[in-house]
Amino acid sequence: MKCLALDFGGSSVKYALVDHQARLECSGKLPAPLDSVDAFVDMVGKLYDRFCGEIEGIAISMPGHISSEEGILFDSGAYKALYGSNIFHLLKERCPVPMAMENDGKCAALAEVWKGSLAKCRDGAVIVLGSGIAGGIIKDRKIHSGRDSSAGELSYLITDPTQKTPLCCAYMSAAMHGLCYRVCKAKNLDLSVQDSASILQWLDGLIQMPYAKPGGSLKKTKSDGIQIFKWLSEGDPAVEPIYRNFIRSLAVVVHNVQICYAPEKIAIGGGLSLEKRIFEDLGKELQDYYRGMDIGETLHADIVKCRYLHECNLIGAMYNYLLHCHNNSI
Repeated sequence: MKCLALDFGGSSVKYALVDHQARLECSGKLPAPLDSVDAFVDMVGKLYDRFCGEIEGIAISMPGHISSEEGILFDSGAYKALYGSNIFHLLKERCPVPMAMENDGKCAALAEVWKGSLAKCRDGAVIVLGSGIAGGIIKDRKIHSGRDSSAGELSYLITDPTQKTPLCCAYMSAAMHGLCYRVCKAKNLDLSVQDSASILQWLDGLIQMPYAKPGGSLKKTKSDGIQIFKWLSEGDPAVEPIYRNFIRSLAVVVHNVQICYAPEKIAIGGGLSLEKRIFEDLGKELQDYYRGMDIGETLHADIVKCRYLHECNLIGAMYNYLLHCHNNSI
Protein backbone atom coordinates (compact mmCIF):
# COMPACT_ATOMS: atom_id res chain seq x y z
CA MET A 1 0.00 0.00 0.00
CA LYS A 2 1.35 3.41 -1.02
CA CYS A 3 0.11 6.97 -0.90
CA LEU A 4 1.12 10.07 -2.78
CA ALA A 5 2.45 12.28 0.02
CA LEU A 6 2.65 16.05 -0.57
CA ASP A 7 4.50 18.58 1.58
CA PHE A 8 3.47 22.12 0.68
CA GLY A 9 6.16 24.63 1.67
CA GLY A 10 6.45 28.36 1.20
CA SER A 11 8.50 28.14 -2.02
CA SER A 12 8.25 24.52 -3.14
CA VAL A 13 6.23 21.32 -2.86
CA LYS A 14 7.96 18.05 -2.02
CA TYR A 15 6.32 14.83 -3.12
CA ALA A 16 6.98 11.10 -2.77
CA LEU A 17 5.28 7.75 -2.74
CA VAL A 18 5.29 6.53 0.87
CA ASP A 19 4.34 3.06 2.03
CA HIS A 20 3.05 1.79 5.40
CA GLN A 21 6.63 1.27 6.61
CA ALA A 22 7.54 4.92 5.97
CA ARG A 23 9.70 4.06 2.96
CA LEU A 24 9.93 6.77 0.28
CA GLU A 25 10.34 6.41 -3.46
CA CYS A 26 9.87 8.55 -6.58
CA SER A 27 10.51 11.69 -4.54
CA GLY A 28 10.82 15.11 -6.13
CA LYS A 29 10.14 18.82 -5.78
CA LEU A 30 8.02 21.36 -7.70
CA PRO A 31 7.49 25.13 -7.42
CA ALA A 32 4.77 26.02 -4.94
CA PRO A 33 1.41 26.81 -6.63
CA LEU A 34 0.79 30.02 -4.69
CA ASP A 35 -1.05 32.07 -7.32
CA SER A 36 -4.51 30.54 -7.47
CA VAL A 37 -6.82 27.69 -6.55
CA ASP A 38 -6.65 26.44 -10.16
CA ALA A 39 -2.84 26.26 -10.02
CA PHE A 40 -3.05 24.24 -6.80
CA VAL A 41 -5.60 21.77 -8.20
CA ASP A 42 -3.72 21.46 -11.49
CA MET A 43 -0.41 20.62 -9.80
CA VAL A 44 -1.93 17.97 -7.52
CA GLY A 45 -3.94 16.59 -10.43
CA LYS A 46 -0.88 16.14 -12.62
CA LEU A 47 0.94 14.27 -9.86
CA TYR A 48 -2.14 12.11 -9.34
CA ASP A 49 -2.24 11.30 -13.07
CA ARG A 50 1.40 10.27 -12.94
CA PHE A 51 1.03 7.91 -9.97
CA CYS A 52 -2.66 6.91 -9.91
CA GLY A 53 -1.91 3.31 -10.86
CA GLU A 54 0.39 2.90 -7.84
CA ILE A 55 -1.45 4.64 -4.99
CA GLU A 56 -4.56 4.18 -2.90
CA GLY A 57 -4.80 7.75 -1.59
CA ILE A 58 -3.25 11.19 -1.08
CA ALA A 59 -1.62 12.41 2.15
CA ILE A 60 -1.13 16.19 2.49
CA SER A 61 0.99 18.36 4.78
CA MET A 62 0.12 22.08 4.66
CA PRO A 63 1.20 25.21 6.51
CA GLY A 64 -1.36 27.23 8.43
CA HIS A 65 -4.31 26.58 10.73
CA ILE A 66 -6.10 23.48 9.45
CA SER A 67 -9.15 21.38 10.29
CA SER A 68 -7.77 17.95 9.48
CA GLU A 69 -11.19 16.32 9.87
CA GLU A 70 -12.95 18.60 7.38
CA GLY A 71 -10.03 19.53 5.14
CA ILE A 72 -10.51 23.28 5.62
CA LEU A 73 -7.73 25.88 5.75
CA PHE A 74 -8.74 28.52 8.29
CA ASP A 75 -5.39 30.29 7.92
CA SER A 76 -3.45 29.19 4.87
CA GLY A 77 0.00 30.64 5.56
CA ALA A 78 1.76 31.32 2.25
CA TYR A 79 -1.19 29.88 0.29
CA LYS A 80 -3.39 32.97 0.48
CA ALA A 81 -5.47 31.88 -2.52
CA LEU A 82 -6.64 28.82 -0.56
CA TYR A 83 -7.80 30.74 2.52
CA GLY A 84 -11.10 29.28 3.76
CA SER A 85 -11.09 26.55 1.10
CA ASN A 86 -12.10 22.93 1.62
CA ILE A 87 -9.16 21.11 0.06
CA PHE A 88 -10.97 17.78 -0.07
CA HIS A 89 -13.82 19.31 -2.07
CA LEU A 90 -11.42 21.12 -4.41
CA LEU A 91 -9.54 17.93 -5.26
CA LYS A 92 -12.30 15.30 -5.07
CA GLU A 93 -13.38 15.44 -8.73
CA ARG A 94 -9.84 15.72 -10.09
CA CYS A 95 -8.38 13.06 -7.76
CA PRO A 96 -11.11 10.55 -6.78
CA VAL A 97 -9.22 8.75 -3.97
CA PRO A 98 -9.25 8.96 -0.14
CA MET A 99 -7.35 11.95 1.28
CA ALA A 100 -6.04 13.14 4.61
CA MET A 101 -4.49 16.49 5.50
CA GLU A 102 -2.71 17.96 8.52
CA ASN A 103 -0.69 21.01 9.53
CA ASP A 104 3.02 20.69 8.67
CA GLY A 105 4.26 21.03 12.25
CA LYS A 106 1.84 18.36 13.40
CA CYS A 107 2.98 16.13 10.52
CA ALA A 108 6.55 16.45 11.81
CA ALA A 109 5.32 15.31 15.22
CA LEU A 110 3.45 12.36 13.71
CA ALA A 111 6.58 11.25 11.83
CA GLU A 112 8.55 11.11 15.08
CA VAL A 113 5.93 9.17 17.02
CA TRP A 114 5.43 6.72 14.15
CA LYS A 115 9.01 5.80 13.25
CA GLY A 116 11.27 8.40 14.84
CA SER A 117 12.62 9.57 18.18
CA LEU A 118 9.25 9.27 19.93
CA ALA A 119 8.43 5.80 18.60
CA LYS A 120 8.41 4.26 22.09
CA CYS A 121 6.38 7.08 23.66
CA ARG A 122 2.65 7.28 24.29
CA ASP A 123 2.85 11.02 24.96
CA GLY A 124 5.43 13.37 23.47
CA ALA A 125 6.02 16.72 21.84
CA VAL A 126 7.93 17.94 18.81
CA ILE A 127 9.36 21.42 18.32
CA VAL A 128 10.44 22.33 14.78
CA LEU A 129 12.97 25.19 14.56
CA GLY A 130 12.98 26.63 11.08
CA SER A 131 11.99 29.93 9.54
CA GLY A 132 9.29 29.93 12.18
CA ILE A 133 8.69 27.67 15.14
CA ALA A 134 6.16 24.87 14.80
CA GLY A 135 5.38 21.53 16.33
CA GLY A 136 2.80 19.18 17.69
CA ILE A 137 1.61 17.60 20.90
CA ILE A 138 1.22 13.81 20.92
CA LYS A 139 -1.36 12.22 23.25
CA ASP A 140 -1.88 8.44 23.13
CA ARG A 141 0.21 8.37 19.92
CA LYS A 142 -2.15 10.76 18.13
CA ILE A 143 -2.14 14.52 17.63
CA HIS A 144 -3.74 16.50 20.43
CA SER A 145 -5.75 19.00 18.38
CA GLY A 146 -7.62 21.00 21.02
CA ARG A 147 -10.32 23.54 20.22
CA ASP A 148 -10.47 24.42 16.51
CA SER A 149 -7.35 22.30 15.92
CA SER A 150 -5.24 25.07 17.49
CA ALA A 151 -3.27 23.09 20.11
CA GLY A 152 0.47 23.15 19.58
CA GLU A 153 0.61 26.54 17.80
CA LEU A 154 3.95 27.29 19.42
CA SER A 155 4.55 30.45 17.38
CA TYR A 156 2.16 32.32 19.66
CA LEU A 157 3.66 31.36 23.00
CA ILE A 158 4.63 34.53 24.83
CA THR A 159 8.33 34.58 25.64
CA ASP A 160 8.65 38.28 26.50
CA PRO A 161 5.67 39.62 28.49
CA THR A 162 7.12 43.15 28.48
CA GLN A 163 6.25 43.47 24.77
CA LYS A 164 2.84 43.97 23.15
CA THR A 165 4.05 43.50 19.58
CA PRO A 166 5.11 40.41 17.59
CA LEU A 167 8.40 40.67 19.49
CA CYS A 168 6.63 39.10 22.49
CA CYS A 169 6.04 35.72 20.83
CA ALA A 170 8.15 32.67 20.08
CA TYR A 171 7.93 33.24 16.32
CA MET A 172 10.10 36.34 16.76
CA SER A 173 12.31 35.19 19.62
CA ALA A 174 12.94 31.47 19.04
CA ALA A 175 12.98 31.00 15.25
CA MET A 176 15.04 31.95 12.22
CA HIS A 177 12.96 34.86 10.90
CA GLY A 178 13.09 36.62 14.26
CA LEU A 179 16.78 35.86 14.72
CA CYS A 180 17.58 37.23 11.25
CA TYR A 181 15.44 40.34 11.77
CA ARG A 182 17.12 41.24 15.05
CA VAL A 183 20.61 40.65 13.64
CA CYS A 184 19.86 42.85 10.62
CA LYS A 185 18.77 45.66 12.91
CA ALA A 186 21.78 45.26 15.22
CA LYS A 187 24.31 45.19 12.36
CA ASN A 188 22.59 47.73 10.06
CA LEU A 189 21.91 45.19 7.31
CA ASP A 190 19.48 45.99 4.51
CA LEU A 191 16.28 43.92 4.92
CA SER A 192 15.54 44.12 1.19
CA VAL A 193 18.52 41.91 0.20
CA GLN A 194 17.78 39.08 2.63
CA ASP A 195 16.49 35.69 1.45
CA SER A 196 13.17 36.26 3.25
CA ALA A 197 13.02 39.97 2.39
CA SER A 198 9.23 40.19 1.97
CA ILE A 199 8.56 38.58 5.36
CA LEU A 200 11.23 40.63 7.15
CA GLN A 201 9.90 43.86 5.65
CA TRP A 202 6.35 42.90 6.63
CA LEU A 203 7.55 42.27 10.18
CA ASP A 204 9.36 45.60 10.15
CA GLY A 205 6.12 47.34 9.24
CA LEU A 206 4.51 45.85 12.36
CA ILE A 207 7.43 46.30 14.75
CA GLN A 208 9.56 49.15 13.38
CA MET A 209 12.56 48.26 15.53
CA PRO A 210 15.22 50.96 15.04
CA TYR A 211 18.57 50.17 13.48
CA ALA A 212 21.64 50.28 15.71
CA LYS A 213 22.93 53.31 13.79
CA PRO A 214 19.91 55.45 12.79
CA GLY A 215 20.43 57.23 9.50
CA GLY A 216 23.56 55.27 8.65
CA SER A 217 23.98 53.53 5.30
CA LEU A 218 22.67 49.98 5.30
CA LYS A 219 25.01 47.13 4.43
CA LYS A 220 24.06 44.66 1.69
CA THR A 221 25.41 41.65 3.62
CA LYS A 222 23.08 38.66 3.87
CA SER A 223 22.18 37.38 7.33
CA ASP A 224 21.21 33.73 6.92
CA GLY A 225 21.66 30.93 9.45
CA ILE A 226 25.15 29.99 8.24
CA GLN A 227 26.36 33.58 8.44
CA ILE A 228 24.80 34.20 11.87
CA PHE A 229 26.53 31.17 13.39
CA LYS A 230 29.78 32.17 11.70
CA TRP A 231 29.53 35.54 13.43
CA LEU A 232 28.80 33.76 16.68
CA SER A 233 31.91 31.59 16.35
CA GLU A 234 33.92 34.78 15.84
CA GLY A 235 32.49 36.33 19.01
CA ASP A 236 30.60 39.11 17.23
CA PRO A 237 29.46 41.54 19.98
CA ALA A 238 26.28 42.51 18.10
CA VAL A 239 25.14 38.93 17.51
CA GLU A 240 26.00 37.27 20.84
CA PRO A 241 23.30 38.98 22.97
CA ILE A 242 20.68 38.25 20.30
CA TYR A 243 21.65 34.58 20.32
CA ARG A 244 21.52 34.46 24.14
CA ASN A 245 18.00 35.87 23.99
CA PHE A 246 17.12 33.22 21.39
CA ILE A 247 18.33 30.44 23.71
CA ARG A 248 16.47 31.92 26.71
CA SER A 249 13.27 32.14 24.68
CA LEU A 250 13.64 28.59 23.38
CA ALA A 251 14.16 27.37 26.96
CA VAL A 252 10.93 29.12 27.97
CA VAL A 253 9.06 27.35 25.13
CA VAL A 254 10.50 23.94 26.05
CA HIS A 255 9.80 24.36 29.77
CA ASN A 256 6.22 25.56 29.25
CA VAL A 257 5.47 22.65 26.90
CA GLN A 258 6.89 20.27 29.52
CA ILE A 259 4.86 21.76 32.39
CA CYS A 260 1.59 22.01 30.43
CA TYR A 261 1.64 18.56 28.76
CA ALA A 262 4.20 16.46 30.69
CA PRO A 263 5.44 14.62 27.57
CA GLU A 264 7.79 11.68 28.04
CA LYS A 265 10.19 13.31 25.59
CA ILE A 266 10.45 16.53 23.61
CA ALA A 267 12.04 16.05 20.20
CA ILE A 268 13.59 19.09 18.51
CA GLY A 269 14.02 19.24 14.74
CA GLY A 270 14.07 21.65 11.82
CA GLY A 271 17.00 23.31 10.08
CA LEU A 272 18.29 25.10 13.18
CA SER A 273 18.55 21.77 15.02
CA LEU A 274 21.58 20.98 12.85
CA GLU A 275 23.56 23.50 14.92
CA LYS A 276 25.09 21.37 17.68
CA ARG A 277 25.65 24.29 20.04
CA ILE A 278 21.90 24.99 20.23
CA PHE A 279 21.32 21.71 22.10
CA GLU A 280 24.29 22.32 24.39
CA ASP A 281 23.31 25.90 25.20
CA LEU A 282 19.62 25.02 25.58
CA GLY A 283 20.49 22.28 28.09
CA LYS A 284 22.60 24.70 30.15
CA GLU A 285 19.87 27.35 30.10
CA LEU A 286 17.23 24.89 31.26
CA GLN A 287 19.46 23.68 34.09
CA ASP A 288 19.87 27.28 35.23
CA TYR A 289 16.08 27.67 35.32
CA TYR A 290 15.64 24.39 37.20
CA ARG A 291 18.20 25.37 39.83
CA GLY A 292 16.69 28.81 40.20
CA MET A 293 13.16 27.44 40.62
CA ASP A 294 14.36 24.48 42.73
CA ILE A 295 12.10 22.01 40.92
CA GLY A 296 12.49 18.24 40.98
CA GLU A 297 13.74 16.11 38.11
CA THR A 298 10.25 14.75 37.40
CA LEU A 299 9.44 18.18 35.94
CA HIS A 300 12.60 18.40 33.83
CA ALA A 301 12.28 18.11 30.05
CA ASP A 302 13.87 15.06 28.39
CA ILE A 303 15.12 16.55 25.12
CA VAL A 304 16.08 14.44 22.10
CA LYS A 305 16.87 15.23 18.49
CA CYS A 306 14.31 14.44 15.81
CA ARG A 307 15.18 11.48 13.61
CA TYR A 308 13.71 13.04 10.49
CA LEU A 309 14.56 16.39 8.91
CA HIS A 310 13.73 17.10 5.27
CA GLU A 311 11.35 14.16 4.83
CA CYS A 312 9.50 14.53 8.15
CA ASN A 313 6.32 16.10 6.75
CA LEU A 314 5.97 13.46 4.02
CA ILE A 315 6.28 10.63 6.54
CA GLY A 316 3.99 12.35 9.03
CA ALA A 317 1.39 12.99 6.35
CA MET A 318 1.38 9.26 5.58
CA TYR A 319 0.88 8.35 9.24
CA ASN A 320 -1.95 10.88 9.43
CA TYR A 321 -3.51 9.17 6.41
CA LEU A 322 -3.35 5.80 8.15
CA LEU A 323 -4.95 7.26 11.28
CA HIS A 324 -7.80 8.94 9.41
CA CYS A 325 -8.45 6.62 6.48
CA HIS A 326 -7.59 3.27 8.09
CA ASN A 327 -8.19 4.10 11.75
CA ASN A 328 -4.80 2.52 12.24
CA SER A 329 -2.24 3.43 14.90
CA ILE A 330 0.99 1.61 14.06
